[in-house]
Amino acid sequence: MLAASVAAACNTEDGAAIANMENCLEYSPLQFELVGHALVIGYAAQAAGFVYFAMTMNMTKGKNYQLSSIYGMIVMLSAFILLYNQWKAWEDNFMLNAEGMYTAVGSTLFSNGYRYLNWSIDVPLLLLQLVLVTGIDVGTGFSNKNLQVTSSGLLMIYLGYIGQFYENKDEAGPLIIFGVIGCVFYIIMLAIVIQCVNHAKTNLKTDTGKYKMQLVAGIFIVFWTIYPISYFMPLISYSAEGVVIRQFIYTVADVVSKVIYGIILTQICMDESDAAEKEEDAASVVAA
Repeated sequence: MLAASVAAACNTEDGAAIANMENCLEYSPLQFELVGHALVIGYAAQAAGFVYFAMTMNMTKGKNYQLSSIYGMIVMLSAFILLYNQWKAWEDNFMLNAEGMYTAVGSTLFSNGYRYLNWSIDVPLLLLQLVLVTGIDVGTGFSNKNLQVTSSGLLMIYLGYIGQFYENKDEAGPLIIFGVIGCVFYIIMLAIVIQCVNHAKTNLKTDTGKYKMQLVAGIFIVFWTIYPISYFMPLISYSAEGVVIRQFIYTVADVVSKVIYGIILTQICMDESDAAEKEEDAASVVAA
């Protein structure tokens, strides 16, 4: 049974805006532990990613390639801090009751909103990494690729941030409206990403780099696209099982779209740096 304060925060009759569904449900020990483990995997992977980018930063040459590694380190650090605090909030805000079920205790609420605030840092940096590595002409004014891709990404995130305050299955209008509009900006962002990837096919020097850039495109198309499933989970399955699925989707998507994505981009930078170094050595031999 929910605490009175939590029940009040989850009351669907007081308006469309209510607490995230995680607070409004009861969990078996297995379900509770699964969510906690998903969050631990998430922040541990970000910590490992930070170490990787720090150790490989000097293995690439060129201002843009090294800046990409710095972006990656910032993303990993911010994601680690967020996910660690999400795990702490999950552990601290729920208690095992006499029936052997975990329920929110009511002192504070677990919130997915912090994820969106973290994404407002991570997503622009992840997108700027891609623009840097592909070497596409950035452009000027409203045609500036950095402006286009980051603004569409941020609008997607902020619309989702607003929408997640309305996880009311009885009054789903605001959740659906903000989510659908956010997906429109995601499609715009994805179109720019694909344009950058297509440019890389002609701009990158190595076949391995071009192949890995196709993997990057696949990550965007698959793993960035599954985030909306978690957003709409209150409509798909407002249940403890839905919460478990939601948090695992978040974790898998975060690990692949941040850590794996960043590692692949770093490997592309290494491949291109090695190719450029070989070209310089060959040119020096000819000149001698």
